[in-house]
Amino acid sequence: MKIIDNIEILGDSITRGVIWCEIAGKYKLLKGSAANLFGPSNSVTVKNHSKFGCTTEKALRLLPDILQKNDHKGIVLLELGGNDCDFDWDEVSKNPSCGHAPNVSFADFKENISAIIEQILSAGKRPVIMTLPPIDADKYFNWIAKGCAERAANLMTFLGDKNLIYRHQELYAGALEKIALKYNLYTVPVREAFLKIHKYSDYLCLDGIHLNIKGQEIMKAVCDKTYRDYLLLSGI
Repeated sequence: MKIIDNIEILGDSITRGVIWCEIAGKYKLLKGSAANLFGPSNSVTVKNHSKFGCTTEKALRLLPDILQKNDHKGIVLLELGGNDCDFDWDEVSKNPSCGHAPNVSFADFKENISAIIEQILSAGKRPVIMTLPPIDADKYFNWIAKGCAERAANLMTFLGDKNLIYRHQELYAGALEKIALKYNLYTVPVREAFLKIHKYSDYLCLDGIHLNIKGQEIMKAVCDKTYRDYLLLSGI
């Protein structure tokens, strides 16, 4: 008997398997990403709908088509929030003293996640939340500053301190976990796994936000363990 028909993934570049290749100087898709390896090693069909730059607003637009095309009962794994909390850093650097909103406001993010969960439940599927991997504020600041002293100074005018980058992402990450608890959803504790690592930055790319090859391996291990725990909890 097949335990789970399939797992749909709706996320961003983290679950897409995007990494920064320092040799080529560009982003590329990792063939051995956590999502690509999970299905074969756990004998389950995985359909990955994750997209680079995906926010909860974009996910809401993608979701109806995903749910309509697949009639199988299964799991929809959600990995969202990292792009929602981000800013348009080019605009920030041009006008650092002006008020700038993130790509998706905190209030809208919470409403969107709830709406996504409710649509999945209404379709007879089981939503599962993947918690957000932590970011490295120093690495990311250097990345968005692009080696320009003037740009870096302007960004600091807006931020006040670099650690705001981490704290702002943590705000969204915490809300995501609270919403999962509210709906009594199973979670994949990726954030916890990385925070337990003494130097988790070693598992992030040069940009401070994407998982490198070692980071994808950590995420795969967490997904494997969570899946096994899920089956045990379900009595399968």
